[in-house]
Amino acid sequence: MAVFELVVSGSKVLRSGPSKIVTESAFVTLTHTLLGNTDGLEIQFFTKPITDAARADILENGARELRKSDYAALVLFLDKNHQVWQVNLSYVVPGTTVARTVAWKPEDLRQFSNYKFDGKRLLLKSKGLYNESGEEERLKLSWEVDVNLPVFERIKK
Repeated sequence: MAVFELVVSGSKVLRSGPSKIVTESAFVTLTHTLLGNTDGLEIQFFTKPITDAARADILENGARELRKSDYAALVLFLDKNHQVWQVNLSYVVPGTTVARTVAWKPEDLRQFSNYKFDGKRLLLKSKGLYNESGEEERLKLSWEVDVNLPVFERIKK
């Protein structure tokens, strides 16, 4: 379903070296509260299967229990026509959390052009690379995603 890799070659806070998340399940929620009132799709990728209890945890608690182990999340920010205008990636393994905006320029958004959202179902195939080579941190985030999933509304509390 999806594979995410992180290679840290220099950082004051992140452990150097490679790590990888190979996911077994994914869940997509539509939210209307990103950056104020922006719509978005949050695709959460987990290394464990999603049970009925896990599904309730995702919808009611933002996947608090499933996020206690390795996971990755892609957030697709959508315009009024459901087109993607920004993508954020979160990558979490024990001891390391990396969250970056991986696409917002047109050339970067092409990594997410194999995308379809009809309001009920998300189809996304994406293979990409984000490279950060600043003075503070040097890292590479890569992903290979192939999902065809129903989209659920997040439960409002």
